[in-house]
Amino acid sequence: MFERDGFMDLREIEQLPGFPGWQALSRKACAVLECPEEIPCNPCEAACPRGAIHVGRPITNLPRIDAASCTGCGSCIARCPGLAVFVVDLTLTDHDRVILPYEALPLPRAGDAAECLNRAGEVMARGRIVHAVSGEACDCTTVVTVEVPKGLGMEVRGICPVADKGKSVCTGACRDGGAKSPSLSQDAPASREDFGQALACRCEEVSVQEVIDAIREGATTPDAVKRRTRAGMGLCQGRNCGRTVARLIAREMGRPVSLVPPASKRPPVRPIGLGAVLLDGESNGK
Repeated sequence: MFERDGFMDLREIEQLPGFPGWQALSRKACAVLECPEEIPCNPCEAACPRGAIHVGRPITNLPRIDAASCTGCGSCIARCPGLAVFVVDLTLTDHDRVILPYEALPLPRAGDAAECLNRAGEVMARGRIVHAVSGEACDCTTVVTVEVPKGLGMEVRGICPVADKGKSVCTGACRDGGAKSPSLSQDAPASREDFGQALACRCEEVSVQEVIDAIREGATTPDAVKRRTRAGMGLCQGRNCGRTVARLIAREMGRPVSLVPPASKRPPVRPIGLGAVLLDGESNGK
């Protein structure tokens, strides 16, 4: 149970609007959006080249999957900041396939064995990695396709790669810019410009395109972008969106992210109550 254990069971997932339904899963590979929190977030909606994912307004709606339109391309997987999107293929004869996000090192490699983990992090079985793609193609989140024993496609949601002794499991994809994965559809957008309506700053609901427009109009530092768009002025004070803004500046300016100056940090570092900043005289009613 999600509220008690911190992860959902299959019965809870079946009730989500991001669950495509067993009938759709019996026919084809399809995205499964395991997102139970009503938070301002919509990158998955902007990432789908088929328009199969809907968030709409208000932006706190849970994402809904249109199973008829979903092709199982996997474009949405790396775009989810909560790592809550998976593609499941239950149509194969002797095994199931799960395409999932992976943000750990060392990186897995095609052909490696992997321990398959359920939502609780428990090992369920041994599987085999089919593809592992990272780098620019996946926004620096590795997308892994793993074959799992038949019947476990809706249970496996994590992996722990197993390598031979002395053998590296790094694909090197993060160094060469990321190869195009057979698990990612050729319909996927070729440019991150296509994700312009995704949110760069969720607190202030500032889109990627708004940040790009500000940069092209002369806002070439995080502080300048903040003044033009309010990106970074919300509750998190840039802790969530700061890196996204810096990457967008680096891309638009054609420079490494390391050369983008950091945003100015001004107190309070964390949100505090108004009473904490009142003068002693004011707080005492003088």
